[in-house]
Amino acid sequence: MYNVIMPTIFVIGPFKIIINTKDHRPAHVHCVGPGVFVIVEIVTQEVIRNKGVSPKDIKRLQLFIEGNKDVLMNEWRHYHEEE
Repeated sequence: MYNVIMPTIFVIGPFKIIINTKDHRPAHVHCVGPGVFVIVEIVTQEVIRNKGVSPKDIKRLQLFIEGNKDVLMNEWRHYHEEE
């Protein structure tokens, strides 16, 4: 067993945008709100998994991720030791 660290990179409204430091590709973020979450690929903003997040909130999160994808990819690389 290993410790998983999930630092919060951004907060947008009720959602924390976090990266799991022991996660798999493709590069993605977990957007976690009260009792809900959505996992979104950073580069394409494609929804990988959704549990209870409204279409309106998903669109808002996708637009935010698109506008901050360089920062998010740098964070992904930092935590996953990728060049």
